[in-house]
Parts: sequence; C-alpha cells; structure tokens
Amino acid sequence: MPGKAKSKRVEKDIPVELRGAIDQIEGDIVVVVFDDDQRLDWPRRFVPEEAKPGDAVIVRVVPADEAYWSGDGEVGKITLGKQIIQWPGEIAAGPVALSIKIDAADTAARKERVRGLVDDIFKKK
Repeated sequence: MPGKAKSKRVEKDIPVELRGAIDQIEGDIVVVVFDDDQRLDWPRRFVPEEAKPGDAVIVRVVPADEAYWSGDGEVGKITLGKQIIQWPGEIAAGPVALSIKIDAADTAARKERVRGLVDDIFKKK
C-alpha cells in the first residue's frame, strides 16, 4: 500500500554476531571485551591457538557441541557458567554455543586507528 512503512526483517541466513578484541590472556582465560562494552572471560581451550592480546574477534552463535563454549540461551541473552552476555539477535531457549574467530583485517584496521590517534596526540603526520 502506498504510504505504508515497510517492516524491516532480518534474514535468517545472515548470522548475528558480536565483535570485539582480546584484552588479555591470563593463563587458561582469554579476556574478550566487546564493542558494546560487555566482557567475557573465555576458556582458552575454545580460542584459536594463534590468538594474542589486541586481536579483533568475531563471536557467533553455533549449535551446541563439544568443540565450542556452550551455555544456555534465553530471550536476548546467553548464560555461560556464571557469566551472562546480552545477545543482539534472536536466541532460542535451550543449549547454545559460541564460536570465536580472529578477524585479521579488523585487527589491522583497529591498530591503524590507534596509530592515527597517537599520531594526532603527538602531532605526527
């Protein structure tokens, strides 16, 4: 109908994800800080071996499986042990898992942004 606003639909094929960076690695724990200021203390065994502090990461919901860090999904959040994270997309109630992947291109872009900010502070160009 003319003049009627179209509703916005999220396609099921497009995975909802959280992006962030590895803040630090403390023994068996990898501290991930997300762009929305949430933080998760991630078990090291579920993180790629090559991961290091400063690496940008992409976290996605995947089917619950022993290869991924598993928890319980509820409306708008995921509970992982004693930690709860707000999830930006629709989550079915029940077992879910999270995968974490290093994003090399985003890591390079973030480092370049920081380098530019430091250069601006010290007036280097």
